[in-house]
Amino acid sequence: MGYRFRNRALGRSPNQDRDWDRDRDRSRGRNRERTQNRGQTAVLGIVLLIGVVAISSLGILLVAGETTDQIQDQSERERVEGAFVELSTVMASSSTNDDISQTMDLAAGQQGAVAKKDTGWIRVEANDSELVNETIGTIEYEGDDGTRIAYQAGGVWRETGNRTQMVSSPPIHYDPRTETFSFPIVTVGGEQTLGSGDVSVTHNRTQTFRNVSVVKDSSVTITVKSEYYRGWEGYFARQAGAPVIEDVDHDNQTVTARLGHIDIDGAFDSGMVLSSGVGEGGNPGVDEDDYTTGSLPEIDTVIDKMVSTFEEDEEHLGTVNGTNQNGKLTNGTYFADEVDLEEDLTIDLEDGNVTLVVNGSVSVTGGDLVVENWEQSGENYTLKIYSTGNLDVDSQEMCVDPCDGAVNAEQLQVYGTSEMHVSIGTGDTPFEGIIYAPRDDEFDGPNEVHESGGCDAQVCMQSNIEFRGSVIASSVHFQGGQGSIDFEHDPKLANVHPDIEPEGFTLPPQLTYLNIFHHEVNVENR
Repeated sequence: MGYRFRNRALGRSPNQDRDWDRDRDRSRGRNRERTQNRGQTAVLGIVLLIGVVAISSLGILLVAGETTDQIQDQSERERVEGAFVELSTVMASSSTNDDISQTMDLAAGQQGAVAKKDTGWIRVEANDSELVNETIGTIEYEGDDGTRIAYQAGGVWRETGNRTQMVSSPPIHYDPRTETFSFPIVTVGGEQTLGSGDVSVTHNRTQTFRNVSVVKDSSVTITVKSEYYRGWEGYFARQAGAPVIEDVDHDNQTVTARLGHIDIDGAFDSGMVLSSGVGEGGNPGVDEDDYTTGSLPEIDTVIDKMVSTFEEDEEHLGTVNGTNQNGKLTNGTYFADEVDLEEDLTIDLEDGNVTLVVNGSVSVTGGDLVVENWEQSGENYTLKIYSTGNLDVDSQEMCVDPCDGAVNAEQLQVYGTSEMHVSIGTGDTPFEGIIYAPRDDEFDGPNEVHESGGCDAQVCMQSNIEFRGSVIASSVHFQGGQGSIDFEHDPKLANVHPDIEPEGFTLPPQLTYLNIFHHEVNVENR
């Protein structure tokens, strides 16, 4: 009824009603499709959302698992490090206690640690003699990430890749007040696997090296062979300063440290200090009272260290040959492969000291070498020459201004190795200064740079020479006629306290006493 009423009210015909019904049915179908599509879209959205959440959760679980593993690994390493530091303390205490076995709870991780015997060695040398050569052992833990923690010779080291860090320092100590270096080597005896839990630490034996207690005026080298040599290098440098590191051999995993620089106080109190003596040819008229027989420390290693240092320092690179310095050197440090003067060279000390390091020979044969302006405002400046080669002065002046006046030999100092050959002469050759090139054993000639006649001494002087100063060497030979050589000691040198160390270069610390003990300690699970 209502239907007909609505249609009549709208004024439609029956045909129009049929068309309206058909359109209505079509519209309802389209709406049903839209409703179905909306339902499918909602379902797909929910499925995708669940997938995203699942993937995110899995990622979070993986990252969380990875982070948890890392935290667990780090926590275990920290526990092992702490246990190894405690172990080093217990071993140091046990090394001097024969009475009891000490016990501690060792955290050695899930995989445990390994005590290895003879994993390296420590060697101590002085004056070309081997004083100590002892093997050392290691207690080592290795984590899943390859990080190693090790106890060795009293220290604890951590190595990750090629980087070694010191966790706890070995009981090595240098006392600059008494110039004493103490090195108790605490090493591991036995070879076994150590698990976590109680371990006993027992002193096995101690060896004392009494023969190395006094090493004054000696240069002592300590070489450590170890997988953890990088850590030892850093420790020696921190303990006694970077200059003590003499060599690092990565292929052989060794580090060598040098202690003790040379004290030559009083070296120039007389005209000559010779280990082998003096010789004469002809009648040069040299007074025998001008020399004494004795031996002073060689400085080969000191000069070699200077050369290797300045070779790597571009600030000091240069040459001093001929005229390339415009005929003058002023305050500073210079490095040269050789010095071969083709004309005069003035060393002007108006602004301070001059240091010349030469990885080769010094030849003053084509021009004079004169030091001037050395006295400034009450302070006297000095030229120091360090040479790995020979010294040849012939028919030229090598002296301190005024060369023919008051003698000031202190202002020109030449330092050479035990292999230096020195020739002064012939001709009118004034030399004013000091030459320090000691040699412990007898010089086996001939002299390589002395061309005027044979000479088998380390220092050869011939004819018409005026020498003012002092010489320290193995042997000196004078050749000439009556009174042709004028040799005179500069008495002012008796008050000189020479310092081998050049300006801007630090030598290893002085060393007088060396205390070394080797303690072997056994570590075992209980």
